[in-house]
Amino acid sequence: MTMRVAILGTPVSAGNRGVLALGASLANLCSADGREVVLMLGHRNNQPFSFRIGEKVWPVRVVNCRLSPRARVRDHLAWIVVASVLYRVIPLASFRRVLSRFTPWISTLEEADLVGDIRGGDSFSDIYGMGRFYYGFLIAWTAILVKGNMVQFPQTYGPYQSRVARALARYILRRSSVVIARDEKSQAVAQELIGLSSNVWLSPDVGFSLEAIHPVKIDLEPPLDGPVPEVVIGLNVNGLMYNGGYTRDNMFGLKLDYQNLLLNLVTALLKDHPGELWLVPHTYGTSQSVESDPEACRKVRAALPEAVREKVRIVIGKYDCHEIKGVIGQCDFFIGSRMHACIAALSQGVPCVGIAYSQKFGGVFDMVGMGDWVVDCRMVGNDEALSQILGLYRKRDEVREELSAKADKARERVHDVFARLFRKSLRV
Repeated sequence: MTMRVAILGTPVSAGNRGVLALGASLANLCSADGREVVLMLGHRNNQPFSFRIGEKVWPVRVVNCRLSPRARVRDHLAWIVVASVLYRVIPLASFRRVLSRFTPWISTLEEADLVGDIRGGDSFSDIYGMGRFYYGFLIAWTAILVKGNMVQFPQTYGPYQSRVARALARYILRRSSVVIARDEKSQAVAQELIGLSSNVWLSPDVGFSLEAIHPVKIDLEPPLDGPVPEVVIGLNVNGLMYNGGYTRDNMFGLKLDYQNLLLNLVTALLKDHPGELWLVPHTYGTSQSVESDPEACRKVRAALPEAVREKVRIVIGKYDCHEIKGVIGQCDFFIGSRMHACIAALSQGVPCVGIAYSQKFGGVFDMVGMGDWVVDCRMVGNDEALSQILGLYRKRDEVREELSAKADKARERVHDVFARLFRKSLRV
């Protein structure tokens, strides 16, 4: 009998290639050995979403919920929550059948052999605001109400600035049969919330398993004449950090001036670097969007002195998560402010510095022995950050071989953890 796996927390309409990398990686890991996968998420429609596996395109079924007042009642999250509560408190089989027939979300949960959540990798926290946290909680709560329990796929747990967020996180985790953290600090946070339990596992981020695909052509501005240079520095510019977060007022409490750091960093690197520097977006949006990496990249390049600007190009191709990983893999050295842009580099053995705005960077880098390669913008000023990054740039060749070996082991570890998870679920 085919095992059915329902995946929560992987938006497919996001411009964030990190979120899409989570979805593609999870779909691949969960579909191994012929398992059937369905995505359950907030989305405008229930059209299948296509993932790439090698040269094949694989459609995955989508069951959606919505918050729009124009949504059908059966698809609206408010109804789904109410129906899930009724499903739990009225255990009458005939009544549950009526709810299930009317509500695709509930019938999909009923049919699933395993339901797992990943919350975008880092949204099991209130650092992005309570609105996003409540939304993720409600979706996970429906699964617990209908199924009784669920699993948590590899992700970051915490930090929690609000007591309410911490209490709700504890509620979900204590009703999860397996909780998988993607770093040791998150594992400790989850363990503290749950109490004594052997079901808090540790795994590298699922993005380590994502296949890299090299684009036929790398679209750059200005265009590149000839082959890709051998020594390219890649710099991922985080539009959200560049604009001060969603609130545009230093939402993440950075101690340094991120915009100023980028300008000084590019100028300093290109004084001695023999090749080029590419600005690499990892989250796309309109030019007005606070999230837009391409717009931030354009502003950085435009602000550079002309002599420096001549050696700087922007990656303008709107590549999928596999292809942008392939682009990053061609860099000799990489600096990232988006978590999955960094994972794309680390997982391919590319020495990488993480310019961090939250605790999640350190733990993920630690998983491949690169914890010292994280510059925490909440803790250091511009001068210290610049000095650290330049020092690590000079050490890039010293870590390359060991990083490559550890990245291979991390990829194997991800597959081992998921094999263990599905063996356990078959015994339950």
